Amino acid sequence: MLQTTRNSPIPELSVWAPLVLAILRIVSALLLIDQGLNTLLHFPQAGVPDGLDAGAGVIEVVGGILIAIGLYTRIAALAAAAEIAMAYGALDRPDTTILFCVIFFYLVFAGPGLWSLDGRIHQPDVRPEVLRNAAAAHHRRPRPRHHTTEHDL
Repeated sequence: MLQTTRNSPIPELSVWAPLVLAILRIVSALLLIDQGLNTLLHFPQAGVPDGLDAGAGVIEVVGGILIAIGLYTRIAALAAAAEIAMAYGALDRPDTTILFCVIFFYLVFAGPGLWSLDGRIHQPDVRPEVLRNAAAAHHRRPRPRHHTTEHDL
């Protein structure tokens, strides 16, 4: 039986944590883009947003795109979390908006996870290290001893 206490995590579930983090990042960012577009376009009502609405909409759309693709994720998530916290009070957003704030604040510390441009850009190239380790391992191997026989001479 699997143990579910806090001190002994289920290793089978821990394997999925990076993937679930990426899914959380992408889905939350897509919802932020939707919210930003609705703010900018005042959908379903036509009209031009005021300055505060327009600024919030731009931050939500641009930040949402950056977070969704995983580029400058921590900076974009911090800007989005701060904007959402301010918009909650200033723009009379619903209480569920605070959940966005917490998710994006979490991404500031957790990073982008899998499927991100940040990971692709900032990932060190491991091939030289692998080659170096392979070469070192090759030199450390004991070489087979050759017994000299008359046939070898």
